[in-house]
Amino acid sequence: MNEENTPYTPPQYEYTPPAPAGEEDPVIMRRKIKNGYSWAGLAIVLQFLIVIVISVIVALVVQTVRVSAYTAANPGLSYDEVMKKSIEIASSLQTDSLYLLSSNAICYLIANLSMFFIVIGAVKTFKAGELFGKSRIDAGSIALGALAICGMQGLSIFIQTGITAITGYTGVNENVSSTMGFSDNSLSNVVLLLYFVIIAPVTEELLCRGVILNCLAPVNRTFALFASSILFGLMHGNFNQMFNGFLLGLIMGYIALKSGSLIPSVICHMAANANAMFCSYFFEYRMANSAGEEAAGSSEMIYFAVLLILGAAALVFLLKKHGKIVPEDRISSYIREVPAEEEKGLTWGLFLRRPTFWIAAAIYVIYGIAMVTAV
Repeated sequence: MNEENTPYTPPQYEYTPPAPAGEEDPVIMRRKIKNGYSWAGLAIVLQFLIVIVISVIVALVVQTVRVSAYTAANPGLSYDEVMKKSIEIASSLQTDSLYLLSSNAICYLIANLSMFFIVIGAVKTFKAGELFGKSRIDAGSIALGALAICGMQGLSIFIQTGITAITGYTGVNENVSSTMGFSDNSLSNVVLLLYFVIIAPVTEELLCRGVILNCLAPVNRTFALFASSILFGLMHGNFNQMFNGFLLGLIMGYIALKSGSLIPSVICHMAANANAMFCSYFFEYRMANSAGEEAAGSSEMIYFAVLLILGAAALVFLLKKHGKIVPEDRISSYIREVPAEEEKGLTWGLFLRRPTFWIAAAIYVIYGIAMVTAV
């Protein structure tokens, strides 16, 4: 047949219809989900780096001020004498409880708030305001959650004690932890309470349940609960608190998802830290000084045993009252419905392929190993 008489056949292109009105394009949706998962891990990596940078700056400022005051009071010092005094001051800061507590409070306040606003600005899928809506659960449920969390602290204490007894090692550097407890310095004690009972619960909830949980939650809330709790445990930076942080993260994340607000989880976090401060003051400071460390330690174990029983009962009642996590449990409005066969690939499969998760895990595991000390 003559080519000139051959009918023209237009080229065939595969047509992908646009997403229906109100729905998101699957490619764009997947890209946003991957971006959120990446930021979940990156948030605690950057938090770690911000804390280090600020702590170095604070240390240099304090050291400079103290050296300047010393040289002003002692004119005519040689360069070697000034340098010797500078080294002495730098060394003394490592055992100064007021300085360490104040420095930690400043560093983590800035780091946690910075990462909260940075991540919200980067992912652009939810707003800060919607994280503080009216709670969908009542005060009784919040009280059950707080008691359950305190009970899990008891479980963690027994596990840590058992591991230490078997291995002869503890996951917390004793030189650091000894300066982070109660002392005869009233100002230091005020800073300790302010940091652990107010600053840490508020800022950690903003970071961990506010942005990290929401970055992981668009496809499946149960996955987000467990994954964010893993990151919350890692971010504590020592093996004694990693497991405790994971358990507490599960309950606080459950409370946040069921309530649809960060306010109940902040309250529960404050209760958990207040309980830890009570034990530190009553058993490890007051009772240890009056009755001896052995008697104080035994009394503390009895206290945590009772708390574990009450907390376990509270957890059972809480779960029975509100049930398992369902798709309607959410804090952020950024929720995406995907086919069931695709969900697995968009949760753990996608999350565990994010380099930022493994970088975060490596940093905090190595840091945790460095904190291990012989009893």
